[in-house]
Amino acid sequence: MSPTPSASGTRGGTVSATRSGRAVLAASLLVVAVVAFAVGMVVRPWIVDVEGSSNNSLSAVEEGFLQDMSAHHQQALAMAQLVDRPGVDPRVLTLARQIRVEQANEVGTMTGWLQMADRPIGNPTPMSWMTRYGSEGHGHGGGGGAPMPGMATEDELAALGSMPPEQAGTRFLQLMQRHHYGGIAMAEDLVAQVPEGLTSRLARSMVSTQSKETGLMGAMLMERGATS
Repeated sequence: MSPTPSASGTRGGTVSATRSGRAVLAASLLVVAVVAFAVGMVVRPWIVDVEGSSNNSLSAVEEGFLQDMSAHHQQALAMAQLVDRPGVDPRVLTLARQIRVEQANEVGTMTGWLQMADRPIGNPTPMSWMTRYGSEGHGHGGGGGAPMPGMATEDELAALGSMPPEQAGTRFLQLMQRHHYGGIAMAEDLVAQVPEGLTSRLARSMVSTQSKETGLMGAMLMERGATS
């Protein structure tokens, strides 16, 4: 007869898995931060308007949007990194890698615009620019300010990093779909307040791309019999 695992052994395994997930999360966040900074420095010299004038004049709303959306995107990059491992459904991997490329490029663009306008990369008062969203269904963003829509919690990210591949793929779709809904809300709010200009055009592009991806993620979740 096989011995029954003790309660202390079970707890120890859970703690070990949680620590492992947090270690993977920390490493992923470090990689994301380094890549985002490098991309921003590379694109800074040549991010210009189609007419040749740089986006060096930002309103307070545009500045806040670029700062907060950059932070929002960085979490998406971390999630995509966490799920990029052997055993995950190839379709999920393809989507995660697509999102990583898209959002890394957008982080570079937004960081470049902030640098060209001599504005800080981080927002000291997160989400203060946004006028129309509630807290229902949203996770928590950075400390000190309002939560960003759609953000996953630290515990959710740590769990994602420690899940078996099959479960991780499904959980990634759930978290990323929610994350995209939050990003769409942020971009739509920017467009409502600033309907013209480069920042508005970038926000409209985000709405279009992320709306398509949320639909795809919804279909993939339905195939798995999982809820959004």
